[in-house]
Amino acid sequence: MSSKTTKTEAEAKFARSQKRATDAARAMNDAAAEAKRVDDNTARLRALRMARDAKLAADAAVAGPVPAPAKGRAKPKAAVKAPLKAPPKAAKSIPVRKLNARNDG
Repeated sequence: MSSKTTKTEAEAKFARSQKRATDAARAMNDAAAEAKRVDDNTARLRALRMARDAKLAADAAVAGPVPAPAKGRAKPKAAVKAPLKAPPKAAKSIPVRKLNARNDG
């Protein structure tokens, strides 16, 4: 009987090691697929950004340079703000030494 139990234990151990190996291979494949997906998305976004920048540069070249504001021009005045209200008066403070139940607050 001892030989049967050792044989089944060995088979179980082999099956566990095979399962670990297949799980590890699957995990590696999943990680590689995820990395490829991220790289592809990054390349797509980079191409879109470069196309947008090229279009903006072409539009800016057609429009010409933006004139600088003239020096010495009067700046627009800010809107007149309403005067601030005075904060409410604080209650008269009582020194700590003179505090008692009647003037506690």
